[in-house]
Amino acid sequence: LAATGNTAQTQAVYHAIGKEMLSLGLNWNLAPVLDINHPDNPGIGARSFGDQPAQVAEHGCAAIRGLQSAGVLACAKHFPGKGEAHVDSHLTLPVIPHSIERLEAVELFPFKKAIEAEVAAIMTAHVFFPAFEKAQDLPATLSKSVLTGLLREKLGFKGILVTDDLEMGAITESYGIAQAASLSFHAGADLLLICHKLDQQRLAAEVLLKQLQTNSETGRRLDESLARIDSARQKLMKNPPSQPLNLIRDSHASLMTEVHDQSVKFLRHSPEMVPLKTHERPTLFVLPQISSLVQVEEEHRQGSLKAIVAHEFPKATVVVYEPKCSAGELAELVNSSGTAIDSNSQVVFFTYNAHLFKDQLTAISELRAKTSRIAVVALRNPYDLSGCKNIATCAATFGFRTPAVQAILRVFKGETKPQSHNWPVSIAGWN
Repeated sequence: LAATGNTAQTQAVYHAIGKEMLSLGLNWNLAPVLDINHPDNPGIGARSFGDQPAQVAEHGCAAIRGLQSAGVLACAKHFPGKGEAHVDSHLTLPVIPHSIERLEAVELFPFKKAIEAEVAAIMTAHVFFPAFEKAQDLPATLSKSVLTGLLREKLGFKGILVTDDLEMGAITESYGIAQAASLSFHAGADLLLICHKLDQQRLAAEVLLKQLQTNSETGRRLDESLARIDSARQKLMKNPPSQPLNLIRDSHASLMTEVHDQSVKFLRHSPEMVPLKTHERPTLFVLPQISSLVQVEEEHRQGSLKAIVAHEFPKATVVVYEPKCSAGELAELVNSSGTAIDSNSQVVFFTYNAHLFKDQLTAISELRAKTSRIAVVALRNPYDLSGCKNIATCAATFGFRTPAVQAILRVFKGETKPQSHNWPVSIAGWN
């Protein structure tokens, strides 16, 4: 969405999402992500609007307006900002050691703007911020200094505060889930996410109930949280009746196509490859099997990439690789495809987090040694392209779902023009 360079489009897409959610009886979206991304972050990537605070804030607030104008509560996350985390908090505790001045100018900036935009909810980050919390390795989710002192008292947030999943490794490697629930609740959280284990949900509820019976502070906190939750429910009760999904989904189809066509970005392109000349040259597409490489990623369930590409380019050969496979396995796969790669061949290689799984880049270099007619498409995170400096045609889709794939294929078919402006991340040094 940020790659469109158009916040009105971002707002329109989130408004459409909100209307479709309401049609299914869903009235709260745990989005948008307001983390400012860093290339080495393994868990945010394309979930972020980009790497600049103002850009993230502008598109984030547009998303909030879109959802909430449709009658769905929005939730800014992950406070106070975990874009600079270099490890995945689903697995272990990240530490962000920046100064208060830096955090206020960068990480906190989108959250300040979200609060001004009256975002209904904010989600906590399982990250340790020494600038805000003196207790060693205490995650923001469990920190009263962060949740109450910073968010409530300093920034003036009055909405619902919800934790990220308390079953994530950043919490469980040091705390029991019920213990963490109690710490977070007393630190200021209104809603506690325990996403997977019913026995842990029950245990957390029992622990809090016992504390309620013996601790006046627990009762005071409970009254605060219930009042905030009730206020949010009162807003939702004013929503107009929703329409059936089948009536509104079709009206959003043209918006989806337009946004994806605007968001595909080419770092550079060669007339030899754009558009593709599959009727003139042997053509090979190398496609990843979309799978969960890190905890927040999903499998591709809208139809296989192979089927989509084969439908649009029936004369081309298509092979599918596992993103974590070795360069040798990739070479063997290409060699067994039935298409001998030489200087007359053209290859389109779709990467998937190649900046993390670099054997994909090795395989691309080996193919480049055989033919200059090669294009690289980064399917999820654009950072893959920083390792493709000798490739004449490089593009990014910022997403792997069917509409994004169809958009890049329309460029390769010559139906739409390649665009190179409005990159949502810095591309300095990639050429």
